[in-house]
Amino acid sequence: MKVLSVILLAVVLFLGMVAARPNEVLDFENDMTSHEQYGVPGTAVHGEYEAKDAFGNWYKVKYIADAGGFRVVS
Repeated sequence: MKVLSVILLAVVLFLGMVAARPNEVLDFENDMTSHEQYGVPGTAVHGEYEAKDAFGNWYKVKYIADAGGFRVVS
């Protein structure tokens, strides 16, 4: 009975950790680009990326990628 209680406690703690994890998939930044992505990989994600051109202008793209495909939203 004690072993079963320990196993049950371990399963409950594991499920709590999985449920509490952040949905951040990607967070990257350097001098020329940045990319942030949130969601569930392989299911649905959304995010944005920025890039700097040769003249120093920044360009940002926001997107959604899910069962409907990859779509730019702005």
